[in-house]
Amino acid sequence: MLELSQQAPGYASLLTVYSASQLNAVPFENRNINLYGLTADQVGTQRTADMALLKMLTLQRPKLTPAHYVDAALEPVLRPLDPDGIDMDAMEDERDYVWQLAQKGLAYRRYILSDPESANMDNYRPVCSLRKDVNARLTRMMDLMDSIQGIQAKPFEIVSACLAEYVASLPGERTHLSEFFQKHLVTTIQ
Repeated sequence: MLELSQQAPGYASLLTVYSASQLNAVPFENRNINLYGLTADQVGTQRTADMALLKMLTLQRPKLTPAHYVDAALEPVLRPLDPDGIDMDAMEDERDYVWQLAQKGLAYRRYILSDPESANMDNYRPVCSLRKDVNARLTRMMDLMDSIQGIQAKPFEIVSACLAEYVASLPGERTHLSEFFQKHLVTTIQ
């Protein structure tokens, strides 16, 4: 998996989340996640393509959900946040980081609103089962946002921006994913 994480980090993260959810290897918590309609549409399209690709590579149809993509996208982005942190100096660094994420969310809002078709799409609000640590970091981000005066972005805009960026990175990793499975998949078919 180390090889895959170096060549196709997006898919490595997605497969890690998927495996953990299938094996109940780590605790998960349900959370309502609001997404821009365009982002939800992009995730749906990517999910359909990925299920077909993974079925072709593994001969089994995976049960991917939008929650797997949300979790995989947020984990690396929110990793710098410490949900248990009380050190004020470290918290200032976290606030600076959340401010940068908020700017990304605002830029994504402007992108959505600049296109009438995207702006008119209904938001999508699925219940996502997120790994407990990812959910805790998302809560930390929201708490830090509440502590920053004048922040204009909404948490769902940050999540949507990060998720859209993540999904856009996956097509460039398909070749590496295919090569990884061809190299490492052992079948019993002779």
